[in-house]
Amino acid sequence: MGVPTLACPCRVCHSNDPHDNRLRPSLLLSRNGQNVIIDTTPDFRQQALRVGLDRLDAILLTHGHADHILGFDDIRPFNIRQRAALPVYGNEETFRIIRRVFSYVFDDKPTLSTVPSVTLKLAQNPMKLLGIPFVPIPMLHGDMEVLGFRFGRAAYLTDFSQLPDSCMALLEGLDELILDALRDIPHPMHQTVDQALALIQQLKPRRAWFTHIAHDLPHEETNERLRRTGFPHVQLAYDGLDFEVAVAESEETRPARQAPPLSSTAFESRRLSTFTSSEAWASRYATCGHKSVLAIGNFDGIHRGHQAILRSAVARAQALHAVATALTFDPSPRKVLRPESAPLRLSTNAQRMEWFSALGLEAALVLPFTLELAQLSPTDFVEQILVRDLHVKTILVGEDFHFGHKQAGNVNLLKELGTKKGFDVLIIAPVQYRGEIVSSTIIRREVAEGDVSHAGRLLGRPFALTGEVVSGTGTGRKFTFPTLNLAAEQELLPARGVYITRTFFDGETCSRRSVTNIGVRPTFNGSALSVETHLLDFQGTSTPNRIEVRFWKRLREEKKFTGPDELRAQIARDIATANKFFSRLRRFRSLRQLA
Repeated sequence: MGVPTLACPCRVCHSNDPHDNRLRPSLLLSRNGQNVIIDTTPDFRQQALRVGLDRLDAILLTHGHADHILGFDDIRPFNIRQRAALPVYGNEETFRIIRRVFSYVFDDKPTLSTVPSVTLKLAQNPMKLLGIPFVPIPMLHGDMEVLGFRFGRAAYLTDFSQLPDSCMALLEGLDELILDALRDIPHPMHQTVDQALALIQQLKPRRAWFTHIAHDLPHEETNERLRRTGFPHVQLAYDGLDFEVAVAESEETRPARQAPPLSSTAFESRRLSTFTSSEAWASRYATCGHKSVLAIGNFDGIHRGHQAILRSAVARAQALHAVATALTFDPSPRKVLRPESAPLRLSTNAQRMEWFSALGLEAALVLPFTLELAQLSPTDFVEQILVRDLHVKTILVGEDFHFGHKQAGNVNLLKELGTKKGFDVLIIAPVQYRGEIVSSTIIRREVAEGDVSHAGRLLGRPFALTGEVVSGTGTGRKFTFPTLNLAAEQELLPARGVYITRTFFDGETCSRRSVTNIGVRPTFNGSALSVETHLLDFQGTSTPNRIEVRFWKRLREEKKFTGPDELRAQIARDIATANKFFSRLRRFRSLRQLA
């Protein structure tokens, strides 16, 4: 709880000795300009400011209790400054807690605000940080599995009640030992002072420091007691304690191939930063001296052609150490300028953000397309947005790119402005797939005509509808087969008919085989268009709030049957056909893997 402890009248909490003011325990290890933190306590921000921490290279977590993790969100400034995810090492139980407490970091949903960007790595074997091996020490904190760490000739063992005998050999030859000694009174999850002293006598470090100290132990009195009882080399740690740790020459010079194997499992948490103004992008990145590599376009559907532009932008940004950014618009310019001829959109803005992230982009600028923005001349658009705010180094566009008032700007003008303003322009040629130029126009036509297979090939993935599950008429459950009724968020729907699909529940990564009908239920004299999905292999009883339906193949057109019995028989045949399709697909994939 820290000392002083809230609402406590004891003499330690009211002590004038600055060493009796104790923030929650944490450790900073620095070497050759790199920094590693052990535990992000609720006081982490205050601790980092006190030492002027301007860089962070890794985080080690001992366990998931609140006093050791609740400062986790405060690593965001290091993500922004360093533009990289931070590796976080811990055990499985700690990661379960982190994922629950900081669920917004790991839910993979687009966000307009920053969140920590991390890579979770299981600390099962020694890992090399700061140029030396860090050895995890498994311990028990009551019945909770926790970790300590050895680094060089020092070790940090906080919050534990039992150290397995098998770990004793990992702690031989220590110069410095920092270990849990909560108080004199026994505690089910911590060591007492006497228990800590007994362990020190076994391990025989040259010096030892007590940490995780409750307000039961006054600093100077306890140190004096330790000296009197024959432990002059043991003291209470205090806020701001600083000392050097020796590194054995064999650890520092050992070739990498001889280092202990690292078998950590990594769970990536990559987060796309999204902005609705160029000023907001500048506030995040330009103030830290970062520049951008821009891919500009509507990116409706993010098909194979779009993917080529975006992947090139990511590669270019990596080479220039710049921010890979997609610049797009919502709504599309044509919807504002010529709404009567604006095409129906293939994808939602949320889908575009998801695919931007999957392709490795760091940021997306989604400018609201307004009449005011449309009035900007091509030169003003480049100078005010691309150069002044986005500090652009390279722009990537397609051959037919136009911009500015009345679409007066084209790729030739963009190149001229680039020469004057100091940025490069890369023109990405149209992508062909099996001899056919890929375009959103062609994909819209194929979806509208029901050829979702062809559309999927041009997209590079199945066409997908997303949305909330809504209540239907109950006709399917009563007369034929139960269905999930999707309120699709996309503007463009496939042609009426029955399709082989796969359905994802919100928050799940595994899909379910399904058959989906788009139509008006003519057998029951319906008039409203609906999207109804029947799951082929789902035995659950709960209904998801949201689903995504991916379209693989059209089975047939919608048809009016003589009654429920005939319709039910046809749906059974559709399901059998879908099952055969998925079985063939599974066999094909198995053969391809064997080959």
